[in-house]
Amino acid sequence: MGLNPDAGGRDVPRPPGRGWAPHVPAVLAALALLLGLQLLGTLLVDVTHLPVPGAVVGLVVLLVVGARFPGLVRRAEPAGEPLLKHLQLLFVPPGVGALTQLSTLVHSAGPLALAVGGSFATGLVVAGSLLQKMLRRRESV
Repeated sequence: MGLNPDAGGRDVPRPPGRGWAPHVPAVLAALALLLGLQLLGTLLVDVTHLPVPGAVVGLVVLLVVGARFPGLVRRAEPAGEPLLKHLQLLFVPPGVGALTQLSTLVHSAGPLALAVGGSFATGLVVAGSLLQKMLRRRESV
């Protein structure tokens, strides 16, 4: 806890903050961290030509680096918690896009249904077989 001069020139106690600097609120610092990681992910995607969005790569970088340095994850929490709390608002733009492209979706309904159903069935089979193998291994131990 340091001292801060007020408007009258007197030193007043500075409240403890979770941000990187006393004059930067924790949420702004956390947003800067998340946006920086997204930028890093976008740069990595551009350099390596990965078929993955840069934001996803940035979150994977946060996961990997955060496993080594847990303080980094704590610094992202002030911005991450409100975003996760209001996650449903992030589905509004894709919903509007789906409604505006409804005629295209109707024409592609067969392949879309096949892709969604096929990926669901594949995921279910993989998860079920993996669970059976894990249960057999646990019984043999």
